[in-house]
Amino acid sequence: MTLSKNFQISLQVSVSAILIFSLILYLPSKSGSLAVGLLPSSNSSDQSVKGTKMVIGSKPPGCVNKCMNCQPCKATLVIPPHQNKGFRTAARREDDSYYLLSWKCKCGNKLFQP
Repeated sequence: MTLSKNFQISLQVSVSAILIFSLILYLPSKSGSLAVGLLPSSNSSDQSVKGTKMVIGSKPPGCVNKCMNCQPCKATLVIPPHQNKGFRTAARREDDSYYLLSWKCKCGNKLFQP
């Protein structure tokens, strides 16, 4: 009889812990975004709007002290130059519109690795 009562108590504690954990994980936070992996945008002109706008993609790197004492050092998106690959280009037409984007730190006309 004691074993079954201990089992019932531990089962109730386990179910309660799982319920609390799932509520914390899936309920919206105060900012309106879900607590799981969504970032609100930081657009200052949209702060008057009650809801938050979600941003998809990577965020720019911190470029502090990355430009060898050049000021201002700002993050920028860089598209590598399109290379002509000869006969392979004719065989792969679907790759013509694909460009890989990457983040770099820029100061003046010079690019630096973040």
